[in-house]
Amino acid sequence: MDNDIKELKKTPGSPEEWYDLGVLYRRNARFGDAVNAFSMAAETAGDELASSCGTDDMSRKNALAALRSKALASIELLKDINGFVNADLMNP
Repeated sequence: MDNDIKELKKTPGSPEEWYDLGVLYRRNARFGDAVNAFSMAAETAGDELASSCGTDDMSRKNALAALRSKALASIELLKDINGFVNADLMNP
């Protein structure tokens, strides 16, 4: 799996590549790196959506919108996980 991260990390550019990198980071419990990669996925998807306003490729626009939504949801999930505190564990 580390080889996959190294390979993707070399040249992520498309929203899909950033998202896949975020998934690999998340699977390896590298949550900060995962949030950064998901942020880049959302940003690059939004940029590509904005620049494709005049095009008629609705399937690509829908795919970008879905990917952006998944990336943002992944960020929120990771923030929830990292911010979770079990009060019962803190008070034995």
